[in-house]
Parts: sequence; C-alpha cells; structure tokens
Amino acid sequence: MRLALGTRSESTFDLDEPPRFKVVILYEDGPTGLRAKRFYDRLVYQLDDECDFKLALWNFQVLGIPEFANAPEETAAEADLLILSLHGKNELPEQIRDWIEAWTGQIIDRSPALVALVDKTKAGAAMAASTLAYLNNITKRAGIAFFGHAVFAPDLEQ
Repeated sequence: MRLALGTRSESTFDLDEPPRFKVVILYEDGPTGLRAKRFYDRLVYQLDDECDFKLALWNFQVLGIPEFANAPEETAAEADLLILSLHGKNELPEQIRDWIEAWTGQIIDRSPALVALVDKTKAGAAMAASTLAYLNNITKRAGIAFFGHAVFAPDLEQ
C-alpha cells in the first residue's frame, strides 16, 4: 500500500516498508569512533526489524577542512539521531561547538535526538560534566532530546 502526503515536497511512503532512521556519528578519534559504532550496532541489533538504518560517520578533524565542513552539517540536518563520541578530557573544541550550534539551527520542523558518549576519568570528571552540561543546555534550547552518557574509563595518565 502506498500513501501520498501533501507537504512542501510531495512524498510517497510505502506502508509495507520500515521507516528510515538516519544516524550520524561525530567522533573525536579512533577509540571514540569505535565506541560510537558499537553503540550504533547495538541499536541496529535491537531495532533491525523496525527500521531501515542509514549511517554516516564523521571525524572531528573533517570539520576543520573547509572543503568538507558543509557535508557533515547537511547530513546531520536530516538525521534522526546524532551520536557524539569524545574523550571529554578537554573542553569541547570550538569548531565542534560551532558545528553543533549550526546543526541545532538547521533542524527546524524536525525532532532528532543527540546522544553524547563521553569518557569519565578521575582526571577529567569535571571537564566531562561541563561538556555534558553544555550539550544539555544547547539541546534544551533547540527542543532536541538529549541523552548524555559518561563512560567510565581508566585514567591513562600516571
């Protein structure tokens, strides 16, 4: 069965097909990217029969390259879920803050969610809490669901 909805752009939906669920992962480095991918894989495993998943992965460094800076933003503007994975030892980089601010401004008429996966070590507990508070505030202002998760990680610094 097909259903056509009259909106700004004509859309046709097949009621027999599962809804599309677009996920964007924005990660700091290899280990944080792997953690986010594992989180995503568990989500897919639990909801595989319910949704047709589409994934895009972007490293923090890509956002600093002018030629690529808009691509992650445009992809995330259409996402249902943004997974942000970082160590949290340091303040959230300015380019990432700017990117998140831009993203929240582009999701008009959408209700995505942001999941933040942040390392929490003894040495970085205050910074992780500060990062989660910042993300909570910005998502609250934008009307976006926010799920912050501090991942307890061993301190690597002696």
